[in-house]
Amino acid sequence: MQTEHCAPAPRAETGAYLPSPLSLLLLPPRLLFATLDSGAGVIRRTFDGSYEKYDAALCKVCNGVHREACCDIPETSCPVPCHIRWRGCVGNSFRYELQITNRTRVEREFTLTPEPFPVTGETVTVSPDKKTLGPDESATVVVSFTNPEAMAGGCYQSRIKLVGAYEEHILVSLEVRARQCCQCHIEQGEMPKKVRAHHWYHHFQCTQDCFPPAGDRP
Repeated sequence: MQTEHCAPAPRAETGAYLPSPLSLLLLPPRLLFATLDSGAGVIRRTFDGSYEKYDAALCKVCNGVHREACCDIPETSCPVPCHIRWRGCVGNSFRYELQITNRTRVEREFTLTPEPFPVTGETVTVSPDKKTLGPDESATVVVSFTNPEAMAGGCYQSRIKLVGAYEEHILVSLEVRARQCCQCHIEQGEMPKKVRAHHWYHHFQCTQDCFPPAGDRP
């Protein structure tokens, strides 16, 4: 019995394939059909609830799909401390109001103790420095200070310790400007004039007094 062997298959050419003119002619309608078919699939999956199941499986952290449950560890931040910022010259007085509220369910005593500014030993004034508050009760505390001569030309930091349900600090920043930065020398003689040019087509200038005249004095 003779056995016939199939002829070996022709090897595929490795060169670039050039589509036929008919394939090129049918390319635009094929692309249009593929777009319509894909759009129909999106519409079908929207109304049959397929997307709802997919969206429910999305991770709320990375918006990806995991085989295992995605664990999101909750985080919280500490509250930002209250910061009092003052800037002025020697002799300037400052005033700042603090509103303190007891959010616990029991009556508590709140005390405020100011710390002195470094080197100078000066402290701000807190009034009142002690207050007893019931649940959800509030009180207004006034913090005040007057810049002394000895603190001219310096920047200072201090704190006010507040003790109630727990202990926290209120920051105080003070900048006292130097004497020469808080002075202005004014000289008066003849009335200064302001000369202002009109538009180019006027070809002249306009002169006016910089200040109103003092008028007749008794």
